[in-house]
Amino acid sequence: MKNLKIENHSAIFQEERLEKIMALLEKENRLVTNDLPAMFNTTSVTIRKDLIILEKRGLLKRTHGGAIKVNKLYPGLALTEKEKINLDEKLKIAKQASKLISEGDTIILDSGSTTSLLAKEIKHMHRLTVITNAINIANELLQSDIEVILIGGSLLKETSTLVGPIADDSLRKLSAAKLFIGVDGIDFERGLTTPNIQEAKTSRVMMEISSEIILVVDSSKFGRRSLGVISQVKDIDTIITTKKLSDAEQKRFSNDGIDVFMV
Repeated sequence: MKNLKIENHSAIFQEERLEKIMALLEKENRLVTNDLPAMFNTTSVTIRKDLIILEKRGLLKRTHGGAIKVNKLYPGLALTEKEKINLDEKLKIAKQASKLISEGDTIILDSGSTTSLLAKEIKHMHRLTVITNAINIANELLQSDIEVILIGGSLLKETSTLVGPIADDSLRKLSAAKLFIGVDGIDFERGLTTPNIQEAKTSRVMMEISSEIILVVDSSKFGRRSLGVISQVKDIDTIITTKKLSDAEQKRFSNDGIDVFMV
């Protein structure tokens, strides 16, 4: 009976410690194994067992020398909802992106709320060709002097986006100087992602036919993952973002030869 009480008491302490470990992970986003024994007044063996338990519960992922958060896949939002989120940030990004466009350019505007704002920024320009798979972007440019090529495809109604084999085949018959692409998630390990698999493939084809790939993402997109992988982060040429990048993040972009604009 005494041993049972000790075991129960130990189990309670363990659960309390596990909760504290998860609270720390939530705050820091990453744990360093060697730092934990002193923090929780226990042994490295116990901490290792704790991390194994938490990993089996699907609450974290163990890495070499520590652990990281397990991020649930981002399901995405309808375009009407996206347009309301971080609007000020997206406007700053769109204004900076417009400076990278010159009259005479042939560019691709991928679907998205930030690229929609970019379309508004360039409406006054002349001798510009815009290729897009976004119905709302085509409508935005309807009354401008810009030549618009709207590719065909299967319509994703929530995002006003044309995707799929027809879209992909149409794109492969074209070529562009610059692609402006927004994504739902950017993660250094997983890459650029979006919730719809077909949309991910169509965006990938856009990257293949473009000489320069410019990623336009507000701060909320970092560290987030969705189902469809578009590409690795290193495949882009330029990123325009409102996120205050850490020294480590800036170094990773620099090592991959990516130009960074923080606005």
